[in-house]
Amino acid sequence: MPQLSKIGILCGLLFALPATAGAQKLTMSFNSLVAHDTNQAFLRVSNRGGFGLALGDADAGNFPRGTMNRYIFGAGLWIGGIGDVDGNGQPDRITTIGYNPSNLSDLEWIEGTVGFGRNDSRFRVLDSTNPDDQNDFPATPVATQELFTVYGDRFSTFGTDQASVPLGVEVRQRSFAFAEADLNTAVIFQWDFLNISDQIRNTGYTIEDLWTGIVLDPDIQVSPVGSVLDDTAAPLAVDGEEVLLIWDSDFSEPAFEGAPGLMAIVPLVNPGGQTTITQMTSQFGPNVRIVPTNDADQYDTMAGIAPRDPTIVEPGFDLRALISWGAIDLAPGAVHRTAAAFVWADADGDPPSFLSPLDPALDEDLPLLSDLVAAVRSVRQAYDQRLAGLPALLDFPGDPGPGPGPGEPGVVLQNFPNPFTDQTTIRYSIIDAANVQLKVFDIAGREVTTLADGFLEPGEYSANWDGRSTQGVDVPAGVYVIQLVTPAGTSTVRGLKAR
Repeated sequence: MPQLSKIGILCGLLFALPATAGAQKLTMSFNSLVAHDTNQAFLRVSNRGGFGLALGDADAGNFPRGTMNRYIFGAGLWIGGIGDVDGNGQPDRITTIGYNPSNLSDLEWIEGTVGFGRNDSRFRVLDSTNPDDQNDFPATPVATQELFTVYGDRFSTFGTDQASVPLGVEVRQRSFAFAEADLNTAVIFQWDFLNISDQIRNTGYTIEDLWTGIVLDPDIQVSPVGSVLDDTAAPLAVDGEEVLLIWDSDFSEPAFEGAPGLMAIVPLVNPGGQTTITQMTSQFGPNVRIVPTNDADQYDTMAGIAPRDPTIVEPGFDLRALISWGAIDLAPGAVHRTAAAFVWADADGDPPSFLSPLDPALDEDLPLLSDLVAAVRSVRQAYDQRLAGLPALLDFPGDPGPGPGPGEPGVVLQNFPNPFTDQTTIRYSIIDAANVQLKVFDIAGREVTTLADGFLEPGEYSANWDGRSTQGVDVPAGVYVIQLVTPAGTSTVRGLKAR
């Protein structure tokens, strides 16, 4: 696709205002882009599930930061699953997409609610290094720079090409950039998915065989020099686990700062145990799959369901590549965590004039890839040691937002720890002396237990919950609604019982 048309697509992506099914309009409160820019990578992140949208920026490159070396025009999250989404008694294969829809007004992600109204100013990309965001940032940063945003698909959209159906997933996305030498060419993404199918239908449903994927439109070049037809992709097994390798196949782009063309997308959390990799294109051509434009085809491509072979061919088209991993079942109210990393590196040594994706020498021991393989290993180790145990961000912990005003009910604050196993503490406040109730409900709205019931003076209070029902039964793992009721109104948060 010519670059000028891609710039036009970017403008449409940033400013299109999609509508929900039917005549109801969806009001977009924010459409923000913030860059990871504290290490050697430069990667834009949007609150619509997209990454890398950096064309037109003075610091347009993805790697190294500060150059015009471009590696990604755009990429984004895809999530697909099977469930009776429309309530007609038939299983549906539905994919929610954050990048590359058939029509830009079909972009499905919007901001998530996370306990606040959708017009809340926090529903954008929050940056841990921005002083203006630090009071709103939902967790203590553990990396040099972290970005956080929330988005969901409870309102799906119509465009001119394809009506979309919401799968029923809300995403809390946290991404990390580190400054230390062995991690400073990577950006790590961590996603917590919540099944919000009960907000799509009166009765929630299990999303079966859920797959997570990243679709990528790479343009490895130096602006304005270079061809978008030299980019190619192939699976690369590093220590027995596949990553998606992207590179400029002919290594001939002039004027790169550093050697051109090495990037990997690395799945980091894959409880489903399967990985699929597919080459695609936006244009018809021999032996390559066209980017699928409807839910069923998108899901089948992520899940590796035929027809989609051959998946790896020689370059010569405007590449799209998809790496996906799964499959897991996600029950109503359940939370699923997954993670992946974008990793860059210079080609090591003297690059060959051409490297084919079909070359049998293309493996982790190829000297050309030594720096990239080392970076992949470092990222995997850092994730396991430093990020895997972070709590799910079901709300803005410890931050209830603006305090209640005169006549308002008071607030229940996020429980801590969250997630929890044996016990969690809930803090709450009331404004006026009143009879109050603090209760816990399951995701289906059934009362689990009462933590407080009686008259209280104005002030700050706390209550402990041991994860048991009123009858003393240990309740199953899942999401629970903690609700504070006063004569003036109701305040709720969600807590996750891990086991």
